[in-house]
Amino acid sequence: MTGLDVRQKRLAEAIEGRNPRLAGMYRTALRQLAAVPEPGCETARVSIICHCVRELMLGLTVTLSDIDIPRPNPSSGSLVGDLPDLLSRHPELDLSLDQDMVPVPKDVAQQLGALVAAATQERGRNKRLAAALTTGKDDNTKHPVVKQWSDTYAFFLGWTHLDRKHEQGGDLPTNESILAALRVVEDVIDVRTTVFFDNVHAIKDLLAKINAPVGGAQ
Repeated sequence: MTGLDVRQKRLAEAIEGRNPRLAGMYRTALRQLAAVPEPGCETARVSIICHCVRELMLGLTVTLSDIDIPRPNPSSGSLVGDLPDLLSRHPELDLSLDQDMVPVPKDVAQQLGALVAAATQERGRNKRLAAALTTGKDDNTKHPVVKQWSDTYAFFLGWTHLDRKHEQGGDLPTNESILAALRVVEDVIDVRTTVFFDNVHAIKDLLAKINAPVGGAQ
């Protein structure tokens, strides 16, 4: 792989028109795939590639989607980050008690409830955005292509962080396996951007006909 092929260049340009930063992620992933890693940098190379594609996939669900679903505020991440300080104010609380019911202070229970609610909303949001991107309908979350998209995302996410698949041992994914997973993403980009640009061209043609002089009049 010596560079971007014709299709990849076209897809990169299509993404560029919507979100230049995402286009940069896509190009960087492809260039890393084309490069031969220095000895000892093989793991880092795979991590960089997968991180770029993961960010690309997250961005595409918003950039190429026809719907806008706000993120929960506060997010589950911020609620998790607040837990250590909250629990430190209750040193008497022992969540590891070996009993069926563990009593917790009201503020802790409320924080845990908010955390579960936010995580549930985020998961539902991600599924709806993936469905809107891949099928055109945000309520079509059980479509097989949505699962394929989710499985592809899980592949890239798993190889992004060193504390996940990297530390489980085994061989790194090959260029071929990474490209096969990336092709799922590229196919979605191809469909979504082709439809978009076809519609743009159709509108331009329609406007040209409407604005064309009638009978030589200006």
